Amino acid sequence: MTPTSYLVEKVRLLINEPEEELSLTALSEDTRRLGDTITRLLHDAVFFIQHHKTYGALNPAVYAPATVKNYGDGTGEILLPADFVSLLHLQMTGWHRPCTQLLPADSPLALAQSNVNTRAGVCKPVCVEGVNAAGKPVARYYSLPLDTQPVVESFVYEAVFDEKKGLNSEPSNPLVQAVLYQCVALLYNVFEKRDTANAFMSLAMAWCNKGRKE
Repeated sequence: MTPTSYLVEKVRLLINEPEEELSLTALSEDTRRLGDTITRLLHDAVFFIQHHKTYGALNPAVYAPATVKNYGDGTGEILLPADFVSLLHLQMTGWHRPCTQLLPADSPLALAQSNVNTRAGVCKPVCVEGVNAAGKPVARYYSLPLDTQPVVESFVYEAVFDEKKGLNSEPSNPLVQAVLYQCVALLYNVFEKRDTANAFMSLAMAWCNKGRKE
């Protein structure tokens, strides 16, 4: 775990403003407390890194769905948790391998799932983003053998950042470092220090790829 207080402290150090009561005097005449500003920007920084990382997990969470809808043809849907950002790992009983991606509904592979002859099976299952009748986001799964009761063995996903909980990753995770640099980039961007912001964003993207396996 990496608490929010740790993230705020590290961002402070990166901009050379480590004292708790210092405001953004180094950047502008704004009188808001620096720590509060950093905490607000951490939400956007985490979200950015979650959508630009090329490997690993930043803020993983485990989900145990209460029910899994079965369409009766080997397919069905799973209601997504409220803090869902992206899929990391979904394994259902009977699948030979897990799904690690939730495909956009308009992607070619997703569209192929509407045809019983071209849809995926247990050897290489596919999950597609969707919305149920109540307007809530779901993961549609393809496929299981007919008459098989759908059972979720494991469901791990990237969760929205919660400042009360911090990040569910160790500080040594390169993606945590990416968040720090991205937060600094956002901070400088807010106060129109564009060149500095761009430099820190480049560092954030470098950390996004640092742990990627070739």
